[in-house]
Amino acid sequence: MAREPADLSAAMKLGQIYLELKQPGAATTLFQALLDHHPADADLRLALGAALMELGEPGLAAPAFLKATRLAPERLSPRLMLAKCLEVMGRAADALSILRQTAEVFPDAPDLWGQKGAVERALGQHAAAEGSFRRQAGLDPDDFNALNNLGVALRALGRMDEAIALYRRALTISPHAAVVHANLGNALDVLGRAAEAEIHLRAAAQNAASVDARYNLAAHLVREEQPEEAIPHLRFVVEANSQRWDAWTNLGVALVAAGEFAEAETCYRTAIALRPSTPEAHYNLAWLLLLTGRWAEGWAEYEWRWQLPHLKPTTLKPWDGTARPEATILLRCEQGLGDAIQFIRFAGQARARCKRVIVSAPQSLAGLFKSAAGVDQVVPFGGPPQPFDFDAHLLSLPRLLGLTPDAVPSADGYLTPPRDIPDALKLHRPTRPRVGFVWAGSPDNKIDRRRSCDVSYFKTLFADLDLDLVSLQVGPRASELVTSPNLVLDLNGKAADWAQTAAVVAQLDLVIGVDTGVMHLAGALGRPAWILLPFSPDFRWLLGRADTPWYRSVKLWRQDRRGDWGGVFGNLRAALTVWLQNRR
Repeated sequence: MAREPADLSAAMKLGQIYLELKQPGAATTLFQALLDHHPADADLRLALGAALMELGEPGLAAPAFLKATRLAPERLSPRLMLAKCLEVMGRAADALSILRQTAEVFPDAPDLWGQKGAVERALGQHAAAEGSFRRQAGLDPDDFNALNNLGVALRALGRMDEAIALYRRALTISPHAAVVHANLGNALDVLGRAAEAEIHLRAAAQNAASVDARYNLAAHLVREEQPEEAIPHLRFVVEANSQRWDAWTNLGVALVAAGEFAEAETCYRTAIALRPSTPEAHYNLAWLLLLTGRWAEGWAEYEWRWQLPHLKPTTLKPWDGTARPEATILLRCEQGLGDAIQFIRFAGQARARCKRVIVSAPQSLAGLFKSAAGVDQVVPFGGPPQPFDFDAHLLSLPRLLGLTPDAVPSADGYLTPPRDIPDALKLHRPTRPRVGFVWAGSPDNKIDRRRSCDVSYFKTLFADLDLDLVSLQVGPRASELVTSPNLVLDLNGKAADWAQTAAVVAQLDLVIGVDTGVMHLAGALGRPAWILLPFSPDFRWLLGRADTPWYRSVKLWRQDRRGDWGGVFGNLRAALTVWLQNRR
């Protein structure tokens, strides 16, 4: 028996109640039964499609939406729902085709332009998405979502300042819009405006149930060396969605910074199990394995660094570490200058397995590296190419050579300073002990904020001590020193290259500094050096020891608590006083 219209309306309401109660199966059964009596009802077709979408059956929903568009060609919603269904099915190009056709019929519908822009953005058509979102915002200037979406499109086009301006306009319309705060915070973070970014990321995360907002805030806190606050947010994210490999990775990073190494390893391995191809999790696992002395697996995992977006491999004929008695092997420097200084020691072992070793190095290191054992020739970056049979990245040599912590070569030193140096770099007052110092590394290093310290700690350390001091700090932070009693040389701007820096370091009785290139240089020269390490240090320094297999002349001074340089320098002051007394 056919139902009366009033009966149909009541049945439709019942179906909507089923959907609200999360019972899409019951709603689908009801709507299908109704269609037997009302096959030409467009609203009923739309309701069936919506119920099937809730059931996770977009393939069955699509015909219902398509029929609705044909039954009601004058209506916009069936077309939009069909496009959304196709997009869910992975047919974004088909969805966009429908939306373009729909735009010709409904050119003044802001929702249409918003949906069209979203599909274009998903397809990577950011310029087209900009046009669609601009049309949406022009049609509905009070819609903060339109401004937000336009900002997202402009950011994808690299127009960050314009994007930020749009996010700010959106917030004048809806001051508490979490999605806008999140996008603004992320954009400011990319620009390095961390303090301002944090304000907006915290605003976005005020809704404690917002998984994405809390993840964004946590990722920011990890970058800003605030792991203790980041960890609870990241635990919330992985509990809410255990498939979030990115959250597992960042949780691992935060736990490492907090000194929770065993749990961090579990997090990294979970991330890898979820997404085996993710280089970030593999790279961070390598860092942890090397830090904890498991070098065989660690160096293997470290090869994942070449999958990171900011690193590109340069080898053309990769060497596998086997003996090639007639071959020429090209060793390629990579990453930081300190890395190159530390790992050039392996040139001798490589030379023992081939006929000739060429090193490709930064110009500033070329002169110094000519003194390294096993090096036949040094070619500065950009210099004339030399013929070779095989090549290898410098930091891949530990893996290729099977390095273990108890068999590090050349720990007594392996570089030699030049004999001839400018008079300005010669220290002419041998009556007092000479101590060099450095307080900051390169800001490009991912843990630089953790490893560098304020120069004021060194001023306090050296106060009233009978020393000749040499500042080895170069670059922007060298100006922080201003002046210091007993300073006989400020190296900033005076050394032409690392060979000249080596000549200065060779004249010192002791070098004290944070983990940076000049401290590797001191160790490579066999000079006494005290390296100051953060609570969670770089992977090469291992854990829980005052010595290092890398340099026999080096002593390590570690923070007992995260960020506690005061405790380190208190111990240093006592040790330096004893050191001075023993030299009298």
